[in-house]
Amino acid sequence: MNMPTNHAPPIVDVEAMCYALLKDLGGIGVYALDSDSQWPFVSETVTIQVDVHASSKKRAHDRTYQARQRLLRLPFDDTTVSRVVVLSGPLWLPEPDGAPRYTIRVGVSVRAYRDQQEGME
Repeated sequence: MNMPTNHAPPIVDVEAMCYALLKDLGGIGVYALDSDSQWPFVSETVTIQVDVHASSKKRAHDRTYQARQRLLRLPFDDTTVSRVVVLSGPLWLPEPDGAPRYTIRVGVSVRAYRDQQEGME
């Protein structure tokens, strides 16, 4: 087996991809908290937190479940995403001033680009 000279993990902006998917829901904050890749670096898993703010607890709750549904469809809609797992949530996590907020954390695994995989054969 030939080992590639570049051992960099896949280059995919998972945070931007998730934000683009969810931004039309309104009141959404998307944050990449952590990432992990295992040898031979053909995939990377990024922990994404989505904060959903709304004018009421019910609206925040409903938007959070919409966001979760969209994120769980990613492996079927996007060829770079191989897996999405819910790590925690939806959780009620109001702002310090009491404003409504729910949060959810997911692990999004992305595949390496084709040319990175070819060097590993």
